Amino acid sequence: MASRTLIFLLVALGMVIAACDSGEAELSTTSSLVTGTTEAPGQAATTTTPESVVTTTTILRGETVANYEIAVRISTDNGEIFYVVIPPGAYTDVDLVNFVGDLLEANPDLWGAEVFDDEAAVQAFVIPEDQRTEQQQVLLDDSHFVSLIGGDTVKFQGPFAEFGEFVIGS
Repeated sequence: MASRTLIFLLVALGMVIAACDSGEAELSTTSSLVTGTTEAPGQAATTTTPESVVTTTTILRGETVANYEIAVRISTDNGEIFYVVIPPGAYTDVDLVNFVGDLLEANPDLWGAEVFDDEAAVQAFVIPEDQRTEQQQVLLDDSHFVSLIGGDTVKFQGPFAEFGEFVIGS
């Protein structure tokens, strides 16, 4: 339960950051490494100055899903289910959650969605799992990003599977 709360808080923070940005999410961290001499225990206190300071900056970039194609649309008693293809990109988990949120907002009857970055992955997804080739499974592992289940649960897939799942709005 704590991990769901942590995931939700991280996603919520990412949504706030993305909402304040003009399109490309950019998170950066700066760290410094100070090197120099140290004194051994028992020595008299002396003043030392750092010999060098090394500063590094890491930037994590996200990408807003600018366009998409609904490759398959299925109508059910519960609502619509979309199989969506987005362009290949450097997406983050927050980018994908934002996309699913936008998709839900634009389609109030949306009950489920499967999001891929390759049309061939959609074709592999509709094949029963026990009939897929190894190549088709590898394609799905690389190109199936996220699922919307029951109109309110986001489940990360493939390269994002480590993020698990959570209920939107909880």
